[in-house]
Amino acid sequence: MVHTGKMQHVVVGTAGHIDHGKSALVKALTGIDPDRLKEEKLRGITIDLGFAHLSLGDLQVGFVDVPGHEKFVRNMLAGVGGIDFVLLVVAADESIMPQTREHFDICRLLGIQAGIVVITKVDMVERELVDLVREEVRDMTRGSFLEGAELVAVSSKTGEGIEDLKSAIRRLALAIPQRSSSKLLRLPIDRAFSMRGFGTVVTGTLTSGEARKEEEVELVPGGITARIRGIQVHGAPSDRAVAGQRTAVNLQGVELSHVHRGMVLTLPHLFAPTQILDASLDLLPDARPLKNLIKVRFHLGTAEVLARVALLGQDTLAPGQSAYAQLRLDSPLFTLHGDTFIIRQFSPAVTIGGGRVLNPNPAKHKTTDKQALEAMRSLASGTLEEKIPVLIATHAKPAMDLGELNSLLGMPDTELRSVCSRLAAAGKCIVVSAPLPILVLPQVIDALETETAKRVEGFHAQNPLLKGISREELRKRIYGGLPLEVFRFCLDRLVVKRKIRLQEEMVSLFGREVQLSSQSQQVKERIETLFLQSGFQPPSLAELPDSIPSEPDEVRKIYFWMLKERILIKVSDDLAYHRSTLEEMKKKIRTRFAPGSKFGVAEFKELFGLTRKHAIPLLEFLDRERFTRRQGNDRILLD
Repeated sequence: MVHTGKMQHVVVGTAGHIDHGKSALVKALTGIDPDRLKEEKLRGITIDLGFAHLSLGDLQVGFVDVPGHEKFVRNMLAGVGGIDFVLLVVAADESIMPQTREHFDICRLLGIQAGIVVITKVDMVERELVDLVREEVRDMTRGSFLEGAELVAVSSKTGEGIEDLKSAIRRLALAIPQRSSSKLLRLPIDRAFSMRGFGTVVTGTLTSGEARKEEEVELVPGGITARIRGIQVHGAPSDRAVAGQRTAVNLQGVELSHVHRGMVLTLPHLFAPTQILDASLDLLPDARPLKNLIKVRFHLGTAEVLARVALLGQDTLAPGQSAYAQLRLDSPLFTLHGDTFIIRQFSPAVTIGGGRVLNPNPAKHKTTDKQALEAMRSLASGTLEEKIPVLIATHAKPAMDLGELNSLLGMPDTELRSVCSRLAAAGKCIVVSAPLPILVLPQVIDALETETAKRVEGFHAQNPLLKGISREELRKRIYGGLPLEVFRFCLDRLVVKRKIRLQEEMVSLFGREVQLSSQSQQVKERIETLFLQSGFQPPSLAELPDSIPSEPDEVRKIYFWMLKERILIKVSDDLAYHRSTLEEMKKKIRTRFAPGSKFGVAEFKELFGLTRKHAIPLLEFLDRERFTRRQGNDRILLD
């Protein structure tokens, strides 16, 4: 963390065995007793999460005091996920104990990067024993994130070493990376309660982004939207809370019964919960071998759900080894790419391993799926620009809009758009313009274009007399599950490449003209001659086959083709005219009548020598063409 002179915020978690003095240490540092429950006071142990805060000049430190007893490790997990660094507490009179090791393992598995070792109760033992505990701690932490960490001996009872510990906390807090407030709001809820006159209040560590008073938020899972009525940071009212702060949020519009630990307070309408995720998994060295599809307790953020572990490419994971797996959850929760988690044995509930979420919303795949395994390897080790194409490739549909992508990543919109622009410039991704830009892999676009051209060519082969296939039919056959923008994008690219031609709602191969066989050409010429010679009284469709010396099916086929080509113009279901005849008719009407003048059916029939059989359909056709307008029994010639 670069020291800027502005107020900075860190959250520090305590970890360690029961009765090693974690709560007493927090009280000695802050003056605040984090044991808030009556039962905790009576029993002298921390059952649930306790909170306190300390001001060190321009540094605000929030403490999460987590329970040490084995029965309450699930509560410890709810608190440790949002911390910046840990105080690993070891009592001088007992040294390292079972929950010391379990808490230490949990911190390592969750990817915590920094901490301080605190040896408590030094007033109760000889100095030689304190030195022995130091050596035992150094042995346990060797090769871990706590190797070389500051080690401070204190007595919460006498105050010895407390000021030294405050100095050590300040040094470490200013050295670690500060949480980003530019990222999207994310507040995992660890407590929910109701206050008279205020309503529902939730608390948690703001892991990213910022929360503002009057802002609309959503609880995920649950899809419950609410408005932030008020905010408290370290017990004091505030208009906003930023990443790294312990925060209490008063929610308006939500019942307490609908809120529980494990939910996440976030921006509305962006994220969806998941019940299946791909992950990298590490098993602790002292755990039992993990069998495929075994049920475990899955802890992520403040959530705990049961899950089955589907190992990829292997039936058993040996202690101390790593693997890729798909976790299938019994209940939905909110997670993003890169989140860390812990798994505990179903019974007895001991910590056995942990890992990192690679894909929060993959398709369900077989444990033998080699492509899924390769995708997970890429998501585990690649850069963001290498990971995004993999997330797109493993999406349920071959296209993903920015909103869907960001539901997996949780990035600021401008930052995500910048990354996608770089991917597009490098040819690794195609960005299709849309209200929310759509991302498609180049190979998918190439395959769609190839299939489109092939489908149009096949249509021509089966329908040689038609100009082309309709756009809508083409879209349904190839692009049914894709956004309309992708379909238009591919068509436009094929036009530019001179592979296809667009004619109104029809799609044809570029340069392709209808080629009639000699027999069909002969029928076409006979029909056209007949209609030209018949003038204003052409044969009906029913009469046509008897007038042309050819197969009736061939005559009808060429007739309908001539309608599509607009050589003949349909006037009614059974009647058509040659287009030049209709132009001649319009010209003759304009010569006889001035624009705006009226004429009746009898005048129309007399002008062209027609019976009602032809006159009425023709007049109705001219009305539809907006050449005339009916007024009573007359027509008005329009301009």
